Amino acid sequence: MKRKNKIRSSMIWNGAIILTISGLITKVLSAVYRIPYHYLSGDIGFYIYQQIYPFYGISVFLSTFGFPVVISKLLTEQNSERERREVVRVSFVFLLVFSGFLALFQYTTADYIAGAMEDKGLAPLIQLVALSYLFIPFMAVIRGYYQGENNMFPTALSQVTEQFVRVGCILLFVYLFIQTRQSIYDVGAAAILGSLIGSGAALIVLLSFVLRLRREKVGFVRLLGAFRIIRKLVSQGFWVCLSGMSLLFMQLIDSFTLYGELTSGGIDEITAKVLKGVYDRGLPLIQLGTVVGTAFSLSLVPVISTAFLQKDRRLLQYKASLALRVGTVVGFGAAGGLCLIIKPTNAMLYGDYRGSDVLAILSITVAFTTLAATSSAIIQGMNRVYIPALSVLIGIIVKWQLNEFLVPSFGTKGAAFASVMCFAFITFGNVTYLRVIRVLPRLSFSSLYTVLKALLVMAVVLIVYQLLWPVIVRDEGNQHALVALTSVVLGGLIYMSTILKMGMFTLEELAMLPLGSKLAKLGRKR
Repeated sequence: MKRKNKIRSSMIWNGAIILTISGLITKVLSAVYRIPYHYLSGDIGFYIYQQIYPFYGISVFLSTFGFPVVISKLLTEQNSERERREVVRVSFVFLLVFSGFLALFQYTTADYIAGAMEDKGLAPLIQLVALSYLFIPFMAVIRGYYQGENNMFPTALSQVTEQFVRVGCILLFVYLFIQTRQSIYDVGAAAILGSLIGSGAALIVLLSFVLRLRREKVGFVRLLGAFRIIRKLVSQGFWVCLSGMSLLFMQLIDSFTLYGELTSGGIDEITAKVLKGVYDRGLPLIQLGTVVGTAFSLSLVPVISTAFLQKDRRLLQYKASLALRVGTVVGFGAAGGLCLIIKPTNAMLYGDYRGSDVLAILSITVAFTTLAATSSAIIQGMNRVYIPALSVLIGIIVKWQLNEFLVPSFGTKGAAFASVMCFAFITFGNVTYLRVIRVLPRLSFSSLYTVLKALLVMAVVLIVYQLLWPVIVRDEGNQHALVALTSVVLGGLIYMSTILKMGMFTLEELAMLPLGSKLAKLGRKR
């Protein structure tokens, strides 16, 4: 029995590693491809794509993370193979109806949605992206089935395949459409078509695994207990999806409010589209910063979940506190560093300094997206999936209201500040809950002081470094990339060495983290 449990635990751990690696690859690709896309299509082209992207992003989340998680959980709760087949069958039928309704609703109301965004030219693109919902039942059920078997490889392979094919097709189609002088809205449609082809490639990969299932007779089954299964799919799926789509909801709110508020304030349509496109430059930076920030803190979440299941409260408190300390250090470090080097980074990635002040404000979001993701994962690891969802709901309301209030007076700076506050409220809600249930001890001001001191040291060094750069390097050529990249290395080393010298982590704690052995060696030099 112990051997079986050990094997099962090993399978779960290996599966988590596979999903983590594939998730990192897809997140990095999802952020990076936007840079050449912007280079090809310009600020207005980027505005058009970003107005539509949240709809596609929602369909991807539902088919990759939301429903597969719920389906896999339902499968593990069943006692017989017949009941498992029933879950698969009912889930597929329900999601087929649900996704068909979503696609039909969005397709038929595209004019109204485009009108709400105050850009009628987006209607055909909204109709095209509605087709992405039709992939949900197939991909969600297959992924959920295999995840229920603790086989994460099909999910991981399909994710990576989807992203590589999608990115390649998007950039190829956009390049061809630009070269043939198609309208900028047609270029956006080409990008959506590339995304749909990526989804199709992922489905082909998943179907190649399903062919083997025919021998296992996972096909036509009775619909006993269908209502119970559907109820769990809806209730659990709602909380899981809501808690995981905070960044998508932020983008969706900007799609519906930002451009309209800018034009209502007297800004002409072309300028408003450019301003929104420049504002959207911040999304890849937020995504990459969050990937870096959570790569360290989320590595502790499986141990936290194990401590919760074993009812080891002391270990649970220690690991949760450590995860949030790591998230605070890395998240605030990434946010502060990005804010300090935003001008050369903006010029390196997008070719000019436009909107650097707005992007500097958006950079602060990274600190809170990291903490929000970390705290949400801790709470979900304790089977409290509704708490992070409620925090996200509050954050969405804050974002929407602040956009309405701030954008008319402060433009895109107001929207950037609203985004920061959105994730600050999500973080506050999650951390407050962890304090209430006494998973977290009293907040340590000494840790916050250490982070602020390290940020100050990094700020002084980077500001002086960037001021001296033109004196040290007299080359008149484009030095933005060199300044930005060397600043990342210098700032990171200064920041982490300050953190380690002030003793915020023990050597044992550092050894628990990715690259922990190297950090521990650096810590011994204190």
